[in-house]
Amino acid sequence: MVAAGATGTRPVGTAIGSLIAIGFGLVFVVATVGELPAGVALGIRIAGGVVAFVLAVAVLRVARGPVDTPAGDSGLAVRRYWAVAGAEGLALFGGIVVLNAVFDRPEFVVPWIAFVVGVHFVALAKVWRLALFVPLGAVLVVFGAAGAVLAAAGADLGVVGLVSGVCSGTALFGSVLAALAAFGVTRQGCVRATTWSGIGVSPGT
Repeated sequence: MVAAGATGTRPVGTAIGSLIAIGFGLVFVVATVGELPAGVALGIRIAGGVVAFVLAVAVLRVARGPVDTPAGDSGLAVRRYWAVAGAEGLALFGGIVVLNAVFDRPEFVVPWIAFVVGVHFVALAKVWRLALFVPLGAVLVVFGAAGAVLAAAGADLGVVGLVSGVCSGTALFGSVLAALAAFGVTRQGCVRATTWSGIGVSPGT
């Protein structure tokens, strides 16, 4: 949890975390609709691309300014971030290989990815002390588990992709939108100090 800064700075990790969420959200939306009717899949992909672009532009516009990093925390946070990212990469690719090559159960791949990405955001919440990432990670874990249950029950791959893929992507986009709303973004790209879910943000975030 990050307290509101007194110096007009933003908590470390807010901008990069939002951009990571946008990237994962776009991948989820674009890559998991292949089993849907072509027209529906195309519409979802176009909508996801537009939303991702708009959110990325908004995040970059409000990400200017100094970062509020407690003394001595910067190097440690960076090391912890790379540790989390490395563990996530191993879990993702290792799990995909095992599910495809060992068990021959590709229908569980998207749920597994949603689950791992969810755990990744919960870990980042601790690394960057950003409470916003805790509910986001929990939601992704739920969507991953739900997709796994559907896959185990023999549900259509399109349905599994919608639940664990598109819903996860939508949650990621929604978290970024919530963060931007917490920043108090105006049409002119300005920011006002506010607090959301215990996360302090201030002008220049």
